[in-house]
Amino acid sequence: MKIVISLGGSIIIPKELDVIFLKKFSKLIKELKKKHKLSIVCGGGYTARLYTRKKKELGLTIDQAHKLGIFATHLNSKLVAELVDGKFSNKHPEKIGRMRSLIVSGGYKVGWTTDTDAALIAKTMKADVLINLTNVKGVYTKDPNKYKNAEFIEKMSWETFENMFGKKITGAGKHYVFDPVAGQICKKNKIKVVIMSKDIKNLNDFINKRNFVGTVIE
Repeated sequence: MKIVISLGGSIIIPKELDVIFLKKFSKLIKELKKKHKLSIVCGGGYTARLYTRKKKELGLTIDQAHKLGIFATHLNSKLVAELVDGKFSNKHPEKIGRMRSLIVSGGYKVGWTTDTDAALIAKTMKADVLINLTNVKGVYTKDPNKYKNAEFIEKMSWETFENMFGKKITGAGKHYVFDPVAGQICKKNKIKVVIMSKDIKNLNDFINKRNFVGTVIE
């Protein structure tokens, strides 16, 4: 399979580096890359959020804070690249999608999320699936952290996704389980997206076509 993994920064560094997760993740990736073509895109996590949160106190513009956030994604990407015996790249996502080796990348352009970068890589690679690893097990009808009656969705169409989240990001700092702009790229290019938690066994089960927990969007 051709697989792109959008690895949420909140998983890599929620506040401190999650060493246990990173060790398990890198061990699995080293096994998977023997059989599959992989590309990994890393988010910025706590480090990126810190710069964004303090931008007013520091007198930074939104664009300046975002540029620093991109550097945070590159720091995480370089770490993951070392752990999985891959190569770091900060080239345009579409160029990364044409590379043959295991590439680990981060943010590329102000205004883009790493989900968008991952979607562009998946498009160019002609990926079979884009896996979005995040801190929830998938998509719910409501925010499960706020509403006890939120229902988990196992499978949904891109039309349903659009009805829930729209087609573009609205409001600074608003959290999306998957970037709607990236969703538009995946919809147009018929890329299947699977949103799941950081559970390594669950990730391995999905890739090996066993039962798994997550939301499939296609």
